[in-house]
Amino acid sequence: MSASTSQPTTKASSTLPLLTAIVYIIVLLAVLSFNFGEYAFLSFLVPFENIITIGLVALLGHGAVQAGTKWMFVVAQRRASEDVARTLRVITRLVGYGLIFSFLVSVLTDNAAAALTMGSFAGLVAGFASQTVMGHTVAGIFLALFRPIAIGDNVTIGRNSGIVSDITLMHVVLDTDEEQSLIPSSTVVSTVLVKHKSSD
Repeated sequence: MSASTSQPTTKASSTLPLLTAIVYIIVLLAVLSFNFGEYAFLSFLVPFENIITIGLVALLGHGAVQAGTKWMFVVAQRRASEDVARTLRVITRLVGYGLIFSFLVSVLTDNAAAALTMGSFAGLVAGFASQTVMGHTVAGIFLALFRPIAIGDNVTIGRNSGIVSDITLMHVVLDTDEEQSLIPSSTVVSTVLVKHKSSD
């Protein structure tokens, strides 16, 4: 009896943060498109429009990021290990708060191009500084979401064969009788992967 009621609860717990994030984003877009000057009874707030917008963007953006990262964590934890879910949560927060910062810059400068330029420059710097790490991380996300292999599979990746004992964002760990091999995630995605059938 308890097994039949646990599944809807799990689905509800993963859907609620996503719906909350969507509501935050819709309200945030409404705030960004709202103009105090169009309403006579709000005309006294026009001098403070930028300050109010900045506060609302920061507050609603924070709520959207928190709800979005909670949803990402629940979904990733269901599909992969808890370590992978935590890493994805950190990446989602960084991207979310980066977008909020870009919005705030565009509001402060009244120039969306400035925010885009700053965001692009920061992205290029971060990309060049962590090109290899990000390559492995993106490949690890692919492995976590699409799961071409699972823990316990007997596989051959390139010249390495063994039993998959762990899958992280950075590596796939293969165990043999004599050694343990850590295969970079990007290598797993870009090379031929052979899954051996059980001999039962």
